[in-house]
Amino acid sequence: MKVGDLVKYKKSMSGLEKCLGIIVARNGKAFDIRWLDRHTRKRGIGALVGRETSVEIPDFLEVVSESR
Repeated sequence: MKVGDLVKYKKSMSGLEKCLGIIVARNGKAFDIRWLDRHTRKRGIGALVGRETSVEIPDFLEVVSESR
């Protein structure tokens, strides 16, 4: 896994496997993920105003598409 890869949670993470994100930075042995799917958007007054970013360990992720 590397910065720019598109990732999702493994199927073993029941209920989260539809979340889709991009690796934006390495964080020690983990990665900072910017989530892109509609389930992880933060809501504002009457509109969607941002995306969630979280730190995840690679054991729970799988690559959907590799960056070049």
